[in-house]
Amino acid sequence: MPTIFNDEIVTATELKAKQKMWFEKAWRNPVSVTSGKKKLVIVNRETARQMYAFNYYADLLIRLGRELRLSPTSGSKVFSWMIHLNAGEIDEFYDELLAGFEEAASHNQWEQLEELLAAWQATAEAKSNPATAVLLKDGQAVREYVRLD
Repeated sequence: MPTIFNDEIVTATELKAKQKMWFEKAWRNPVSVTSGKKKLVIVNRETARQMYAFNYYADLLIRLGRELRLSPTSGSKVFSWMIHLNAGEIDEFYDELLAGFEEAASHNQWEQLEELLAAWQATAEAKSNPATAVLLKDGQAVREYVRLD
């Protein structure tokens, strides 16, 4: 019996009797298993990973958005390193994070969002070190690079 979640609901007894069939169905669509008041779902591992990643990053965005709306300059509990970003950088970061989330969600490419977060964190951490911040601001750090062949 399909539900609005596009899964089928079976009892534990039905699952046990026809395990192979239900596992094959679960590969394509979730299968809910009931046993008394207990309810479980069998779902493809990649689907579960995508759902978990979506929920994880959506939660981060919602919490960050709430923090920025309530107090845009008081720092962040979601990303503590944001304290080192100025207001313009925070706006740019949030815009990039939203766009990155949309892209990752539509193509299931969560690694790109991780890279974006790591890059912004590295930027904030570099700015937290006064000597590094001066070098970055003046462009002197670029002149200090040595080409390795």
